[in-house]
Amino acid sequence: MKTITTLMLVFGLSFSSFAIDKGLMEVSSVEIQEQRFTINLAEAIGQVRISIYDPNGNIINRTFFKVSGPQRIPFNLSQVPEGHYKVMLETKDESRNFDIASYRKVEKKVMAYAKAIDENSFNLRVLGITEPNTKVTIYSDNHKVLLKDEITEMGGFSKNYHLKYLKLSKIYLKVENAEGKSKFLYFN
Repeated sequence: MKTITTLMLVFGLSFSSFAIDKGLMEVSSVEIQEQRFTINLAEAIGQVRISIYDPNGNIINRTFFKVSGPQRIPFNLSQVPEGHYKVMLETKDESRNFDIASYRKVEKKVMAYAKAIDENSFNLRVLGITEPNTKVTIYSDNHKVLLKDEITEMGGFSKNYHLKYLKLSKIYLKVENAEGKSKFLYFN
């Protein structure tokens, strides 16, 4: 009985000592952010070759890494044009492809418009506000601050301003959103 138990234990240990190799598909993943991406490798896979191909199929970059444990490998595509790229991971046994879209984040500008009502008053319209606290500053033509106004509305607003003793040709406006982006408006 002891012999059978010992044999079963030896066979059990010998079969459990074989490592189950996970494929490259299970071990690798990619995170994409604008013009950067990171390849995540969850386990040791030995030597890996990472190649980046442009839309025409030409190699842009080829790099070799020795992966002996979990690893994150970052890449930056800010020096290449926007577009779709193919990233290929290759080990000696298998390969895997990822499709990467590289793009630049579009900066949103302040959309502000001023329309003269008469020679002393105007309508200011601001659109696309994502956060409250838009600042409107009215300057004289010699760059002195005449009025500061803070608007707490989101989405957009329209407001009439009346300047009692000043003409519109003698002032200009600065509209600044909560993110710090600004636009100057002139009445000529």
